[in-house]
Amino acid sequence: MSSHKGTILVVEDDELQRSLISENLRQEGYEVFEAASSREALEIISQKPAEIAVVDYKLGQESGLELIKEFKRRNPLITPVMVTAFASIETAVEAIRQGAYDYVVKPIDFKKFLLVLERAKERFRLQREISELRSKLEEKFSFKNFVFASKPMEQVTGLMAKAARSEATVLITGETGTGKDLIARLIHFSSARSRGPFLAVNLPSIPETLVESELFGAEKGAFTDAKERKTGKFEAADGGTLFLDEIGDLSLAVQVKLLRFLQDKEFYRLGSTKPLKADVRVVAATNKNLEKLVSEGKFRADLYYRLNVIRIEVPPLRERKEDIPLLVDHFIREYSRREGKAIKGISAEALNVLMNHDFPGNVRELENAIERAVIFAEGEIITRADLPVFLEIRSEKDVAESGPDFSKPLTDKVRDLEIREIRRALEKAGGVKSRAAKLLGITERMLSYKMKIYGIGT
Repeated sequence: MSSHKGTILVVEDDELQRSLISENLRQEGYEVFEAASSREALEIISQKPAEIAVVDYKLGQESGLELIKEFKRRNPLITPVMVTAFASIETAVEAIRQGAYDYVVKPIDFKKFLLVLERAKERFRLQREISELRSKLEEKFSFKNFVFASKPMEQVTGLMAKAARSEATVLITGETGTGKDLIARLIHFSSARSRGPFLAVNLPSIPETLVESELFGAEKGAFTDAKERKTGKFEAADGGTLFLDEIGDLSLAVQVKLLRFLQDKEFYRLGSTKPLKADVRVVAATNKNLEKLVSEGKFRADLYYRLNVIRIEVPPLRERKEDIPLLVDHFIREYSRREGKAIKGISAEALNVLMNHDFPGNVRELENAIERAVIFAEGEIITRADLPVFLEIRSEKDVAESGPDFSKPLTDKVRDLEIREIRRALEKAGGVKSRAAKLLGITERMLSYKMKIYGIGT
């Protein structure tokens, strides 16, 4: 097919007309399939890919409009062009309403007809690219990429599924780095709004004086730098989802306007008295205690109740450490693909380091650690030496402050101590084994042996 300009299905019940159209198109370099009826046409597209369908308005006792409608139902990417002897505004409007990209009038002016087909081919290409991009987004933000093994996250996914089936506002709470933005995207791409836009706004990143115009838009001249009309995020997200991240940072003045939108689906551009409407679902997130902000008068109670219809609390990673091994595998696969490496997994020692770290930065911190480890890894397995230094099991200060630890056998404690001291010596010696061995008071041969059994890289 690559040698052709494109693939066209010609549906025409008049044999002479069908042959004439088809032959002309073949001479122009198109690959052409022919059908004399709707039944034949549907059989052909079920077996052969067609980019454009040229369909006659009247197919004997059948309607070409109904065939176009069926084409679009079976394959939304196919681009139909209607051919009609009944040139009227009503015919054109009805053809386009049923899914036709354009129409041409008999007798066909082939010069104009070829221009229509070129535009139809470009439309097909754009639609295919959009479809592929949407599929990639839906794949990236599908529930199967939401990795967990813990009971708390099972409850979170249950709430996400309910939210995806609903049109209610959603409030996602949790510490920074727990994946609140990912949850918002998953809800959108699993909902009936998945074909609409998903727009995310990080409220603290916008100067307070510009938040209102960013969300609701502004008319030309509404403020000093408003040199032209600005479309706000609510208007741009019509038919989709608007994710408001860190909603706790929203000023009281803008909170009033957000509340009005949630109540009436109505808003005003800054500098305008004309009300506008938008069909937008709001998903909000925060790492702050909104209930406390309400009690302090810093967040409106009525807005809080409007947002808090479906509440999803995301637990920190330290409270669901059973998720760490699965997340590690997921991130290793992701970053190995990106870096072009064939990393198969992580050593037990390195995983033990991760399992014993509290991850104040949550999943984001874990992801960054694995990304670094994949970049630095020399072999097929990530070792402890590939992990960032700050991921030590516990610092000496922590050990001193916590008192004696009887949770491990003495042999394990000695092993941990040796590993820690070897790593420190290697770091101080700049990776030179002979110097590191001297610092440790052992032979270089003994150091090499211990590095091998402990899986320590250089």
